[in-house]
Amino acid sequence: MFKFSIKQYLIIICVAFFIVGGIYLKWREYFLPMAIVKIAGQEIQVELAKTPKAQTNGLSGRSKLAANQGMLFLFPFAEKRSFWMKDMNFPIDIIWINNGEIVDIAPNLPPAIEANPPVYYPRLPVNAVLEVKAGFSVKNGLKIGDKVEMLTK
Repeated sequence: MFKFSIKQYLIIICVAFFIVGGIYLKWREYFLPMAIVKIAGQEIQVELAKTPKAQTNGLSGRSKLAANQGMLFLFPFAEKRSFWMKDMNFPIDIIWINNGEIVDIAPNLPPAIEANPPVYYPRLPVNAVLEVKAGFSVKNGLKIGDKVEMLTK
């Protein structure tokens, strides 16, 4: 049987607290907040990429994306944001949004196969970017000027 002093118990509790806290912080990086976006009469369940880390990771490394799923990148102000398909495993459509309105669409972007993949930019500044399964834009007849609404945060 082990006998610990109060000091040893406190050290064990502190170490356990830091381990659990570290695991929680790392876990939180992989489980982003969710929302529903309504676009062209369709509701899409999206992960919200609000932090620089989440925005850098994006959909990289994922094996697939369902037809009614996506990722919504939210930015504090509008500017011409650049996106690439590094470490992507499937094609996507990128929908460029400013103040709830589509300002550009990059359909059916293939996963990068080269070391220095192409970089994609919108025609106008944006404060949000929606990534969805390739073909969504054409299938739903999206066009510049269409409204995009976030139903939940």
